[in-house]
Amino acid sequence: MQEVTVESLEGLERRGGRVRLSANAGSLSIVFSNEVWERATSGAAFPVEPTPEELAELDEIRARLQRYATANSFRTVLQNVRCAGDASAPEYDLVLEPSGLLAATTGYLFAPLIGQELVDRVAVGLEEGGVEQAYLVGAVADDGALAAGGETLKTLSVRGRRCGASRFEMPPELWQVLSGGLGWRDVETIVHREE
Repeated sequence: MQEVTVESLEGLERRGGRVRLSANAGSLSIVFSNEVWERATSGAAFPVEPTPEELAELDEIRARLQRYATANSFRTVLQNVRCAGDASAPEYDLVLEPSGLLAATTGYLFAPLIGQELVDRVAVGLEEGGVEQAYLVGAVADDGALAAGGETLKTLSVRGRRCGASRFEMPPELWQVLSGGLGWRDVETIVHREE
């Protein structure tokens, strides 16, 4: 058996029922049949735990969002607000309401991992009032959380830069923070699924 250490990956190309990986500055080429490639990658698990870089970006989004709201004289800038009256309900890290007509109050909850259970818990509190819409922002969010929610509850994931809303549907302050200092050019939009 021959063992080769892959130091760099230059490309992946699908053509004619085969998948070709180009590695080690082009000095190594590995060709798979589509069947073998699908079998090998179907069970591939990506790390669930967020990386330190993803956690740092999550913290940066929160800090920049709060600074943006303060600098732009938002009508409401609150921290650590309970989602609902129940003491076991999660808390929004920030509740922001821009000044001006037709401004929506948005609750932002930041967490390292966001799953369907957290979305469901926040949805209950959202129905009871307090904020008009909520964004759950995670370093990592699972597919179920990204696709759940509805019109007033969306999930955003730093990993993969994915969201349950397009950048055009996001509150302007959130997209300003993401696209401004953090350099996001777009988000992969995950479509809401009907229950």
